[in-house]
Amino acid sequence: MHEKNNLGFRLRHRKELMNNRSKVVDTSFVLSLVGIICNVFHYELVLGDVIIYDGAASTVLPIVTTITTCFLVISIIMYNLIGIRLQLVTTGLDNWRLVINSKVIVKTLLEIIICSIHPIPYGNFTTPMLVLNPDTFIYETHQVPINAILSVLMFLRIYIIGRFLVVHSNLFRDTTVQSLGTLSKVNINTKFVFKALMSTMPGTILTGILVTTLIVNSWGLRMCEYYSFENSTVKSPAGSYLSAVWLIAVTFLTLGYGDIVPYSICGRVFAITTGMMGVGIMALCVAVLAKQLEQSRSEKYVHTFVQQINMDKIHRNAAADVVKQSMMIRRLRKLGYQHSSTDVIRHRRKLISAIRTMYKSSYEKYRLRENVIGTVEIAKGVTEVCDMVEIIKDNQNRVNKRLENLETSSANIQKQLDEIRNLLQTNLR
Repeated sequence: MHEKNNLGFRLRHRKELMNNRSKVVDTSFVLSLVGIICNVFHYELVLGDVIIYDGAASTVLPIVTTITTCFLVISIIMYNLIGIRLQLVTTGLDNWRLVINSKVIVKTLLEIIICSIHPIPYGNFTTPMLVLNPDTFIYETHQVPINAILSVLMFLRIYIIGRFLVVHSNLFRDTTVQSLGTLSKVNINTKFVFKALMSTMPGTILTGILVTTLIVNSWGLRMCEYYSFENSTVKSPAGSYLSAVWLIAVTFLTLGYGDIVPYSICGRVFAITTGMMGVGIMALCVAVLAKQLEQSRSEKYVHTFVQQINMDKIHRNAAADVVKQSMMIRRLRKLGYQHSSTDVIRHRRKLISAIRTMYKSSYEKYRLRENVIGTVEIAKGVTEVCDMVEIIKDNQNRVNKRLENLETSSANIQKQLDEIRNLLQTNLR
């Protein structure tokens, strides 16, 4: 018991648990990808008429998907159990009931339910679904295979990719970052790692999200549209993968040409979800692009300095033109030209233009000086003023102490002089 309360033992045990959790996450990542790939490969073979859905060859891949799903659920349970042990080690508690709450239980059950979704290996069960008839535009009830819906819902386990990236991130694994986060009361979690990645490599992250959304939603939309009209004489135009990719792309970019539309309820849910994701991701892309195009402080200083030099040149040239045109007007007046003469009016126009250029360059220089001063410069100026005030206060305190010492010394001298005077008067008597 005394050894478990030791800080060194706790740190060593925590490191072992972190390594075990990384291995469990790696296992769940591989199992989830293998299950999704087997499922997609199976349905592509069925849709391409390579194998028969109810045939013996078509049961191999669903069985593999089921086996990987079972092991995936076990790995999810192990991941959450290791998380509970990590909380016990971090907080120094000895009873798991102290760290278990309703949030942890709901999160664990939700993960188990999501990761356990997969097509049933045997049987061809169907469920009714509302579908809009492309010809009559009337809602009809069609029988849709449950396995097709479960195949689409299998992509919910794609969240494990995010967990895999977080667990293997240097920010999450580094002990120094964890210590700094604890001291600063900052949770080093998925949200923190995502913000850090968006700051360091925003283009890569947004591209990955965009491509993943395009591929997954296109395949899901294609499955919904194809199986909703499988037993119908009317087919959906989004039943092919290329048409589904086109529909998802124009929906994601919020264009909506209307040449291809989903007719099943499931397909319309995919279209709505894609549109909402497109709005958010496009907003992030605009923000990242604006940040990348924005000048840094050093670049802004250099650019402003160059502009100020150009404004100085324009101001000097305009001032020279003012003097030049004034002398020309004065010379013409001495030669007897009237104010209304063509030459005098021409030089007066040049004089007025030069004066306007001078005022404009002066205003631009003032505006450039105002733009250079930002919040950083203001904060720096305030800090310098505060430092100067502190220095003045220290100097004032030193002067006051010296004055007090001088007063004390003068009082002592006066006292000694009084004693000497009294002593002399006593001796004279």
